[in-house]
Amino acid sequence: MRITSASVLLTAAAAMAFVAAKPSGLSWAKSASKNAVNKFNQNRVQLFRNKLAMPGPEREGGPTAGAQEAYANRAYPAPYVPFTLTRNAHRAWANVMARAPGKGINVLGGWTLAGPSTANFPDVLTFSGAAYTTSGRITALAVDPACSTRRCRVWAAAAGGGVWRTDNALSGSGPTWTFVSGSFATNAIGTLTFDAANNTLYAGTGEPNSSGDSEAGFGIYKSTDGGNTWTQLASNTSVPAGSGVDCDAVFGTPSGTFGVQSAPAYSGAAFNGRSISSIVVDPGNSNILYVSSDRGVRGISSVTGGTASLAPGLPPYGMWKSTDGGANFTLLNYQDVCLNPTLAGSAGIIQASFGSTRGVHEAALDPGSSSIVYAA
Repeated sequence: MRITSASVLLTAAAAMAFVAAKPSGLSWAKSASKNAVNKFNQNRVQLFRNKLAMPGPEREGGPTAGAQEAYANRAYPAPYVPFTLTRNAHRAWANVMARAPGKGINVLGGWTLAGPSTANFPDVLTFSGAAYTTSGRITALAVDPACSTRRCRVWAAAAGGGVWRTDNALSGSGPTWTFVSGSFATNAIGTLTFDAANNTLYAGTGEPNSSGDSEAGFGIYKSTDGGNTWTQLASNTSVPAGSGVDCDAVFGTPSGTFGVQSAPAYSGAAFNGRSISSIVVDPGNSNILYVSSDRGVRGISSVTGGTASLAPGLPPYGMWKSTDGGANFTLLNYQDVCLNPTLAGSAGIIQASFGSTRGVHEAALDPGSSSIVYAA
């Protein structure tokens, strides 16, 4: 920051360093520390006044500037607040709440932190080439129906942290988690599905939220031993040119009209570079899989110039079906999934509002008939 003033001011870092000094002599140290704090506060006021006097963008810090400055001061001299301090703050808050009359932690919901809370830095790359990843937000959970108080197996998937497993999810002392997806080509996970009939776990890669920090995936992984070992489904497909709609290039013209563009031909893996939002297994035939895929993005990075982007030559996205356990997939009714009033295939479909063209976000089978599939 440039200060257009003749005043000599301490920077936040210098002031903090001055406060942290430990001169000899207890009484002098206390006095010096108090004076330093007072001086630091005075300098902050003057710094704020000088900033307000600046013309143009140097004056404007944005709506989060105050929070960012408070965070920077708390984190100094590191550029971030260490995770251990965050946990300490949570414990301190919990102790205060426990001592408060008539109050407790999560009185209404009875929630406790289940984890996993340990940062993970596996030796794999994300789609945009990040050197390592951490756990991030949870995108999916799968529970073994055989769960009991003595042994309850649960899998959790994260946007950037892969798949984790616990066998004591109902433990009163807190579950213990094991990272099980180290063999994946990416740690961005969109969905988990456990087929209890065959003790098979499916993990769909790629976070389907399409946010700036989401990552596209590399297809579907399958495990028959609870996640100890995995195989990647071939997921082969062939979509002829002109047989569908290229949803990436259809909607949103300024006039409000809708344009239709034939999707180009595609042959290869059905989900590479896309994101998997749900995997549904037919309860009567485990070889029949329904998979919904989203657009998928490569997140904000220096490679993309600070914006989310799509890789070229990607497969279509929408609702897919496999009848051979995932070796091959067929794209189902993508004209209807990418709903457009001008499409002949949309006749008879009730459209409440014009929604997203980023793909199919959720799929489910009708409990009364596995021949009926719902997609949203």
